[in-house]
Amino acid sequence: MAIVQALIAFVGRSFGRILSALFDWAVVAIFGYTTGTQKIFLSALLAAAGAWPLLLLGTIAPRFAAFVLAFVPIPESVPAGIIRIVWIAVAVVVPLGVGIAMAARQPEDRPKRPWPARLLRGFPITIGLSVALLIAIVTVPVLRLISAVRRRKDVQVPLVTDTETYRQVAERIEALQREHGRPVRRVPPPWWLTAPLRVLRAADREMFRSRIPSDFAYFEGSDLALALYPSGLLIRGRPTALAVAQGLILEGVSALEVWQTSDPRAQALERRIARAWPQSGAGMAPWADPARIGVLREITGAIAVLPVDYDDWQILYRKALQLGRALDARPQLLAGLVRRQRGGPPPVNGPALAPRAASEAPHVIDSPAWIAMAVGATMAFGAGALVSYVGVRGDGWMPLRGRRRVLRDRWKRLAQRVA
Repeated sequence: MAIVQALIAFVGRSFGRILSALFDWAVVAIFGYTTGTQKIFLSALLAAAGAWPLLLLGTIAPRFAAFVLAFVPIPESVPAGIIRIVWIAVAVVVPLGVGIAMAARQPEDRPKRPWPARLLRGFPITIGLSVALLIAIVTVPVLRLISAVRRRKDVQVPLVTDTETYRQVAERIEALQREHGRPVRRVPPPWWLTAPLRVLRAADREMFRSRIPSDFAYFEGSDLALALYPSGLLIRGRPTALAVAQGLILEGVSALEVWQTSDPRAQALERRIARAWPQSGAGMAPWADPARIGVLREITGAIAVLPVDYDDWQILYRKALQLGRALDARPQLLAGLVRRQRGGPPPVNGPALAPRAASEAPHVIDSPAWIAMAVGATMAFGAGALVSYVGVRGDGWMPLRGRRRVLRDRWKRLAQRVA
């Protein structure tokens, strides 16, 4: 039983992150950028749309569906026909609610449709979300277990993109891995990456045209595989290689308008950070632009009082630090490491220091003789400290037997203090 619970928890952690990123992306793709209570309502509406097959199940087996959804058995005194009518009403209201929300938030530049067509448009979206969610429910646990058997680990990185930023992130991933000596090659994506997105695009091509790319990005390397979704990045590989790969990618995409947080207030600050990033080829040096410096101060003040989860907070903190380095015309930490390896350190707050001569370089103490001397000196220092402690405590000169007894008693007291 404990093994089953561990497996459920093992799979559930990643699945929860995938669903959260999927619904965040779906809200942006269908309704545009929203904040606050409105985003919470729209996310709940799409979650209900994803669970639409269970609502349909309620029209066939009303009592069983009620128990599956609410874990509450319905008394036998309640007629099954009334429960079935409720399920039918809910199954119809959810797609209509999606259609109403889509019509209310439709951009002005899109062609207007008659109201009946707008309402009915929610049905294919609901079906597409349900099928995409079903594919994720089946594939995610299986892929996680396969990775565990192969001694691989999966990391889900939230990255909400559109078609333009998706292409930019894909290009940057390949370039970053190549620059840091971890080359990956772009290969045809597997079906589990493309199937959910193709279903959504088939459900409403016009709606998802600007959100789902036509060419999905999937990379393979010697110890890594990377799958880029519109809602996030999956990194699969050896545990020792994941942290560096994730750090490289997150550092490299911070200047793009991609969202790594889930809270609407945090995403608003992410947008401000991306727009304050200095562009290459700008006429004014970034450190001489008081407007950008002022924006960074405002962002920092907002982060300091932002009531969000620590995961979102530390993402904003890291992005603000990276923006500060960019405004100071300093390379990012890992990018700067590559530059130093290629052509020497860039100047930081003044001219670069000349490299030391070989005779001035510090010697590394790594020979056995030096190690033995260091150990001997440490033991001598410890013995001297013990003798000093005994001498300070006094008792003067006494016979050898008496000194042994006193020393033994003090060792006992010292051991008792330590214990």
